[in-house]
Amino acid sequence: MTLVEKLLAKASGNSFVKPGEVVFAQIDLALSHDAVAGPVAKVFYQQFGEGAKLWDSQRVVLVADHFIQVNDIRPDNKAHLMYEQMIKFAQDQGCHLFDIVSPGEAAGICHVLLPEKGFVRPGMVIAGTDSHTCTYGALGAFSTGVGTTDMANIYATGDMWIRVPQTLVFELSGTLPSKISAKDIMLFILGQIGCAGATSKVMEFRGSILTQLPFDERLTLANMAVECGAICGLIVPDEVTREYVKNRSSQDFTEISGDADAEYERIYQFDLSNLEPQVARPPKPDGVVGISQLEDIPITKAFIGSCTGGKLYDLAQAAEVLNGRHLADGVNLFIVPATMEIREQAQELGYLDIFEQAGAQILKTGCGACINSGLGVLAKEETGIYATNRNFKGRSGDPTGKNYLASPRTVAISAINGKISDRLS
Repeated sequence: MTLVEKLLAKASGNSFVKPGEVVFAQIDLALSHDAVAGPVAKVFYQQFGEGAKLWDSQRVVLVADHFIQVNDIRPDNKAHLMYEQMIKFAQDQGCHLFDIVSPGEAAGICHVLLPEKGFVRPGMVIAGTDSHTCTYGALGAFSTGVGTTDMANIYATGDMWIRVPQTLVFELSGTLPSKISAKDIMLFILGQIGCAGATSKVMEFRGSILTQLPFDERLTLANMAVECGAICGLIVPDEVTREYVKNRSSQDFTEISGDADAEYERIYQFDLSNLEPQVARPPKPDGVVGISQLEDIPITKAFIGSCTGGKLYDLAQAAEVLNGRHLADGVNLFIVPATMEIREQAQELGYLDIFEQAGAQILKTGCGACINSGLGVLAKEETGIYATNRNFKGRSGDPTGKNYLASPRTVAISAINGKISDRLS
C-alpha cells in the first residue's frame, strides 16, 4: 500500500484498502475556524439535538483567524456574529480554542498554528473545514478539507467517510539553486500539471530536494497541493519531521511510510537544478511562467503573509532582501507574521525592524488580505504581487485588480524595484 492507503487502512480498522474504496476513518483531530465553525455548530445541534456533545472535545480545535479583520476595510456585521457563535460553541463544548489575542489579532493562522502548538503528529488523520487543511500532510499525516455537514457528523461520531484516493508522486531531484524556495517549486508544478492536475488525489513529495528544505518550506509544498486539486500533500516523516514534532509535543506518534512495491497512479520526476523564480499570472495559480519570461509589470502593492507566506523562513527571506533598502515610490508592502510566536521570533531576530526601516507596514496576525478581509487588498485596477496561495479574480481585493503570485523573496525584491523582478536594480 501507499502511504495514504496505509494511513486510511489504520484509521478505518482495515488490514488493506485500495483506491476507489469508501471507508469510514476515525479522526484524530478536527479543525474549524471563525468563518465556518458557527454554521457547523448549527447543523450539529439540528441533527444531533440541542444537548449534543462533541465525540471528544480534546480532539477539536477552533481558531479565530479568517474574518476577524474584515471591518478594517469594510463594514461587516456578520463576521462578528460568526466569531461569537464559534466562541459560544467552544465554551459550551470545552474544546480547544485559539481566540483573538487583542482586537483584530489572531493567535495565529490555523494552518501554521496547529503544527506549532503540537497538535499535528505523523500518522494522524485530520479533517478541517478549510481546503488548506492539506498543509498538515507535511508531517506525514493524512489531512484534508471537508464541508459543513461532514464536520457536523465528525463532531458527533468522530469519523468520516472517504473514498481512498490515488497517489501522484513528485520526485524532486537535483540541487536547488540558492534563492529558490518551496513557493517557486509549487508554482512550477502548478505550471506543469495545472489547477486540476491532481483533482481528488494525493500529492506525495519525495527526492533529494526535500533534504535541502527547512521544515517551514515543507509546509508550503503541502499547503499548495490543493491548488493542484489534491485533497492532501504528503511527505514521509524523516529526522527533520521528528525533531520538529518532538520540540512541539510530548505525545507519542507512529510513523508510517508506503511499501516499496506500492502502486502509484503516476510518478513525476523533476530535476530542479536550473529552476528560476516562478510567477503566476492572474487569474489562476497555474498561469505560471519563469520570471525571465515575464514582461515589465509595474506594481503598487506587495504582500508577504498568509499560511503560505508568513512563516519564519518566509520572513527571513524577505528580511535578507529588505535589509538596508527602501521600498520604491508608490509601492505599499504589507507583512503579516503567521502566528504570534513567529512575530516574536521575527522581532528578536531583527526582521521587524528591517521591515519598518524599509517602509513596510507590519500588520496584525490573521488571514486578512489573502481572503479580501483585511488591510493590503487590491484597489480598483491595481496590480500587486503576493506571497499567498491563490490569485483568483476578487480573491484579494477588487475584481479589477491583478494579483501575481510569487515567493516572499521575489515579492520583496519587486517592492524595492517597483516592478515584478527577482534581481535588485
